[in-house]
Amino acid sequence: MHGLNSFYFKALALVLGGCALLAAGEQQPAEAPSVKKVILYKHGMGYIERRGKVAGNVVVDLNFRADQMQDLLTSFFAVDLGGGKIAGVQYETRDPLSKQLEGIRIRVPENAALSQFLTQLKGAALTAKAAGETVKGRVLGVEPVTQVLDGKTLQAGFKLVLLTEGGAIRSLDLYGLSEFKLEDEALQRDLNRLLTISLDSQYTNRKKLSLVAQGEGERELRVGYLIEMPIWKASYRVILDKKDANVADDPALLQGWALAENTTEEDWAEVEIAFVAGNPLSYVMDLYSPFYVTRPRVPIPGLDRVAANWDATPEASILALDKDRAELEGEKAQDMAEAKRAMAPMERAQMSGRAAPAAPGAMPPAAKPALSDLLANSVSAAAKGVQVGELFSYEGQQKVSIKRGQAAMVPILSQKVKGKRLLYYKSAFSSRPANAYVLKNDTELTLEAGAVTFFEGDTALGEGILSHILAPGGKEVLPYAIDGSVDVTPEVQNERLPAFKGVVANGYATLTLSEKLRSAWKLTNRGKSPATLWIDQPKHPEFKLAKPEKPLEEVESHYRFEVGLKASSQQEFVVEEQREVNESIYLTNSNEGQIRFLLSQAFFSDATKAFLKEVMALKDQHAAKQAEIAAINRQVTQLDQEQNRLRNNMNSLRNDRPQEQELRAKWVTRLGQAEDEILALRTKAEAAQAELQKQALELAEKIRSYKGE
Repeated sequence: MHGLNSFYFKALALVLGGCALLAAGEQQPAEAPSVKKVILYKHGMGYIERRGKVAGNVVVDLNFRADQMQDLLTSFFAVDLGGGKIAGVQYETRDPLSKQLEGIRIRVPENAALSQFLTQLKGAALTAKAAGETVKGRVLGVEPVTQVLDGKTLQAGFKLVLLTEGGAIRSLDLYGLSEFKLEDEALQRDLNRLLTISLDSQYTNRKKLSLVAQGEGERELRVGYLIEMPIWKASYRVILDKKDANVADDPALLQGWALAENTTEEDWAEVEIAFVAGNPLSYVMDLYSPFYVTRPRVPIPGLDRVAANWDATPEASILALDKDRAELEGEKAQDMAEAKRAMAPMERAQMSGRAAPAAPGAMPPAAKPALSDLLANSVSAAAKGVQVGELFSYEGQQKVSIKRGQAAMVPILSQKVKGKRLLYYKSAFSSRPANAYVLKNDTELTLEAGAVTFFEGDTALGEGILSHILAPGGKEVLPYAIDGSVDVTPEVQNERLPAFKGVVANGYATLTLSEKLRSAWKLTNRGKSPATLWIDQPKHPEFKLAKPEKPLEEVESHYRFEVGLKASSQQEFVVEEQREVNESIYLTNSNEGQIRFLLSQAFFSDATKAFLKEVMALKDQHAAKQAEIAAINRQVTQLDQEQNRLRNNMNSLRNDRPQEQELRAKWVTRLGQAEDEILALRTKAEAAQAELQKQALELAEKIRSYKGE
């Protein structure tokens, strides 16, 4: 735990559970130690440390909300720093009321408490006083007393029936009893326990933790624990005293404030406070709720299974506290008062329009101090930076007081820093350039993320966000206002350049070419002063920067460029990115135009070009054979059409006419000739087709077997 040294860890003697408190009378109640130290974190937890004086054997009671008990039981520690020891720690259970009442034999009814309560005590010994007489005996029961009025039976009261010590049975008017006392100590304890549990059940959100410390003489007791608390928040002010965009290191006053909220049940009076930057791990582990196992009932002793009855766990009650923000209490720093007293005559003179009177022997009046100097003198940082493992802590140098339910602003930083004012453009942030300040953390402190407000003199310029932790030596661009004098117009073009290399292998011709993204930034400065512009351009995946050769820096997947803008001018700033793209041509299916395109590329070797020429020659042969087969098929088609014509003509001839018989014989002869020609052509086509297939196999094998050079 932050803030504990190893000595106290070695001295830690805490016994939780299984350790009974000292018997009544052996220790005296002591006032709870007051809160002396508070450490706030960024993971929703807060460390509370209490310190106080105790003497002798004492019991210290601390009260907590029920929802705080889980974190308390995983972090609570106590140390007796005066040579004593922590004898035990007990806390109120979270058992349901019905579970706590198990084993108590009596109950106090809500109605008719006295009569029904005594009815439960049959056989119990008690001493009763009525009409100045004391009667001792054992309870036989409670007898109702009735009377008849207007024919109706009404209950008039009750009689307490007792078996006295002498053996006589007596009845006493229950309403006439002035007092009675249970003589059975066990019943008396049950009654006290019942009333205590019933009362505590009305305040289920408060739980008491009792700590027993044993020792001699007066000594100091130290108690610490973690509980859930709001995270602390950081807020900054940057005060600039001049406006000069060309200054390389524009000094400014950086003020940092930590916002702390007291959501505990008591005031923090003059406590040490620290704020830890970073996110340590934290878990919710319920060590507070009692878990009961479900045990099966079996005739032979033993357990077959054990299972936690999670459904029986009572829900934690949560108390929501109003987190009202309040100003930090306490007097202002002495130097602030002195500064005011020193400035008072000058301010009064300025208000009246007269010069301030000079004190005897005083120097001539100096120029009005800059606002940053005044603030630097009036607010001093109340914390110093300390490295704690992997975390960073702002350790309070002054004690603070924060009432419960209120909040405070604690100064943690007031220091001059170097930076640079410029214009900043990032499309994800704004479509227009922004006024920004490049904050250089040349302090020794780690700056926690938070809001940043900018001032120039006594004028607010705007607000920015420090979105992440800024370590010493780091820098961050903080935009705080939109600029209206400069226009930035981006224009993006995509261009594919000619191939510059290639390889032919395994049936493919693979070409490598360049793809270029050209971003032309048109910049217009309508102002009368030169300016410096930072442009954050997104880096495109797979592309590399080609122009300019390198950026100012690379940040968060962006290139950052710096461009100087002349007054009242227009200019263009060009950024080019390139990547290599591969395109493949399957040579087997390529056409003559693609082969000729490959042959025209200068980057192919002579051997590859010779191979491509052979491929083209084979493809030409293949194409010629395909043309030959096509010509044969056309001839066959023509002959088929001629045969169909002759057959149709022959169907129109008559057999009884000699002239038509001669014509029929001629057409039959022509049909026979055409059939012979068709058979010859089909034979020729089959041979050509076989040759074509052979050429295709040879071409495919040749293309596949070539490995390139």
